[in-house]
Amino acid sequence: MSVRVTVGIVLHDSAADIVACLAALSAQTRPADAVVVLDNASSDDGLGRARQAMPEARLERSGANIGFAAGHNRAMALEPADIHVVLNPDCRLAPRFLEHAIEAIEADPTIGAVSGRLLRFRDDASDGGSLIEQPGDILDSTGMVALRNRRVLDRSSDLPAAGRDLAPADVFGASGAAAVYRRTMLEDVAFEGEWLDESFFAYREDVDLAWRAQLLGWRCRYLPTALARHRRRVAPGRRGALPARINRLSVANRWRMIAKNELAAGWRRDWRSIVGRDVQILGYCALREQPSLLAVADVAGDAVRLRAWRRDLMRRRRAADEDILGWFGGRAERAAP
Repeated sequence: MSVRVTVGIVLHDSAADIVACLAALSAQTRPADAVVVLDNASSDDGLGRARQAMPEARLERSGANIGFAAGHNRAMALEPADIHVVLNPDCRLAPRFLEHAIEAIEADPTIGAVSGRLLRFRDDASDGGSLIEQPGDILDSTGMVALRNRRVLDRSSDLPAAGRDLAPADVFGASGAAAVYRRTMLEDVAFEGEWLDESFFAYREDVDLAWRAQLLGWRCRYLPTALARHRRRVAPGRRGALPARINRLSVANRWRMIAKNELAAGWRRDWRSIVGRDVQILGYCALREQPSLLAVADVAGDAVRLRAWRRDLMRRRRAADEDILGWFGGRAERAAP
């Protein structure tokens, strides 16, 4: 029996992107069984444009901006499926993206997530670029790579695409711009009904989910044949141009995911790198980004819930210490079996 697939898209002032995103989704060789478009209290007409572009989609409007994580949790709850696709409105999927991702998940029950090959939109093309890889393309993400200081970055981001990451492989996790998740995995990593941790609101929630999945023994497969293009607006090096709230969330969410997911063995091995990175963050905030210092209070206020989530996760952990620690500062990928 064929699996059921739901695609969730959360909008916040995304009217400029949603029509092209839905057009690419409509062109999939393996169509989604349901599409949920949830508008997070936008000031534009993104939901109206979505209705015109895909009238069969389930359209929902939130009276307040509940955040990326809570928005996608709501979308998943509205249209339960065997496979859930978390898709950014500024992302366009090549026609066989869903087909290849679904085939991979159906073929191997240990795969909990799939990362595609995300290319940057091209500045030299009026439509952002063909959905076929072109000479001169730049990679946006081929999964996640984790460092010993607990930074987790998009693998191969900003590098020329030609000749790079051309083989399927297991990676740490999938970018939330276009991530494909098995529902069984989402249920396994959930806590108190939340798949994505809603306290994150936005940013790093995909890393937190990937880390939890690794701890529980789920694999993430990178597929170079699952192509997409993404217009990345938030990236390292652009902090000065971002709203203060986003920067504060980024700092707080680093500490939230470490508090929940870090192993005792990982702390013993890498505490110098972790603390060194945190000293850099605090020093930068004190000198140039003072509002982000309030992230300390944000995490302290969430301490009880973080401890409860951590206890539940560590009680059920299935992966060995060495399997998890190998990702941090070691391998960027594992060869696909």
